[in-house]
Amino acid sequence: MDYAPATISKADLHLHTNYSDGYSTPAQLVDYVCDHTDLRVIAVTDHDAIDGAYEAQQYAQTRNLDVIIGEEISTREGHMLAYFIERHIRTGMSASDTIAAIHDQGGLAVAAHPYDWMVRSLGRHHLLQNGQGNPPLWQFDAIETMNSSLFPQHANLQAAITARILGLPVTGGSDSHLLETVGYGVTVFAGHTADHLRAAIAQRQTTVMGRRWSYGELATAAGRLIAHTVGVAVSHFRK
Repeated sequence: MDYAPATISKADLHLHTNYSDGYSTPAQLVDYVCDHTDLRVIAVTDHDAIDGAYEAQQYAQTRNLDVIIGEEISTREGHMLAYFIERHIRTGMSASDTIAAIHDQGGLAVAAHPYDWMVRSLGRHHLLQNGQGNPPLWQFDAIETMNSSLFPQHANLQAAITARILGLPVTGGSDSHLLETVGYGVTVFAGHTADHLRAAIAQRQTTVMGRRWSYGELATAAGRLIAHTVGVAVSHFRK
């Protein structure tokens, strides 16, 4: 592999499009990343869906951007991020079964915002205990320790402490549902491609950086999420 350790790049590994509860189309997301950020890699991680990731990856072939096929999966114990997958991972399974399904596709399983108090999170369902052992019950490949959407921010610190205890690499993402917050949270790695990023994760050589959303951005995202949820419910009712 053409590895370029002298080059340091950023990746936003937690992004949503209108294929779940994001506000932008995959093409709009790719254009924004290329025109307004210095990101070299992104992962599209729609909730329980991968079609938007594939659309973004195809569109990004016309731009200088690597798009990882990802998914934010709703497991019984909390949200989980999958990277480098090819097929949709079924929702509602146990965390251990979900990790196995991700690994069966050759993907990476990452604990998403594990100490978020607003959504069901793995940290409140014994991530630390289940992540230990030989082998551990939950064989994660990394832990998301920078998530820009979290209030309060000490949830990211808790995640970082857990990653340190478990000896796992770290990832970061903005968890953006709006274009304005894309790139607020990033994974820093040596190289410039998705393959370089994956190698850095495997070698535990990633770092994270970023800042959280403002209260205004959080309120805007929440309002659009509510509108999206109501719209989906109305559409379902009319069928």
